[in-house]
Amino acid sequence: MQPTDFWENFEVEIEDFNALVVTINQLMEKSVKKKIKFAWRGQVDASWALHSSLYRRLALTKGHNVIESELAEAESQILIDLHRWGLHSHPERGRLSVLNQLAILQHYGAPTRLIDITFNAWVGVFFAVEQKWNNGKEVFGNTDARLFAIDLTNKIINEDDEKRPWEDLFGRPWKHNRLDQELWTTSAFAWKPPSIDPRIFAQNGAFLIGGVPAAVKPGGARLQFPKQPGVNTRWKIDEVRTSTSVALRPHVFEPKRGGVVDGALYTFRIKAAAKPDIRARLKQMFGYDHSTIYPDYSGFSLFGTPKLKSSP
Repeated sequence: MQPTDFWENFEVEIEDFNALVVTINQLMEKSVKKKIKFAWRGQVDASWALHSSLYRRLALTKGHNVIESELAEAESQILIDLHRWGLHSHPERGRLSVLNQLAILQHYGAPTRLIDITFNAWVGVFFAVEQKWNNGKEVFGNTDARLFAIDLTNKIINEDDEKRPWEDLFGRPWKHNRLDQELWTTSAFAWKPPSIDPRIFAQNGAFLIGGVPAAVKPGGARLQFPKQPGVNTRWKIDEVRTSTSVALRPHVFEPKRGGVVDGALYTFRIKAAAKPDIRARLKQMFGYDHSTIYPDYSGFSLFGTPKLKSSP
């Protein structure tokens, strides 16, 4: 199966900017009434999976979908190597917690289990429609994009008295007993890091974290992923991992039928033809472009000279 098979029966198609405004407003009206907190993620290609960089690269290396124990082993080796290189400490902040180590690795493009998200819907839209280049040529311009809205109510560790200490731990907090592992692999959480660099502040950024999806919840109940709404057919857990490396189950956003469902993951497919107009409006309304969303030297290195070729 392909990730599009996993998403398509739940997605809402967005054909233009006006439809996007209506959809976001409908979702936010429902979320305000129900006191639901959403995070957003935009992807320039609607066919992509919702995978962390570590999961994606490990699956490519091994040639198959990986499970949590394999991901955790690879993550452990990365953290060991980071320590060996002497990069686990900061000149001004001293030794870094594991989450802060992973956040810095993520910032510089190293593979981690963290998935970038934002608490600003329009920043999420920017990531879905932003221009990308490869060797001086624009890519993904003719490709539909995908926008995710993820219900993270009561899942943000900064706002949880029990999980808030995760931020300062020097060991991985998700490496505990079996019951903890079952919860870790059947739930998804978010961490909003301190604004230690201008990019996190500009993007209202955070990270989605969680274990590789497993089939059994704490207590023995099954974690099920329907193939389409209202039909009693389920994806096998290995098929789920082809499409997402965190335990999030898609729902259809239907505002006329009550709209927001607790714990939902909503997915919106933005048509390729709508991207240029949406980009222009984001620039006009909010000043969003690469210079404001990536306001650092690494951002300039990626987007400052897009039309210059990098190879013959």
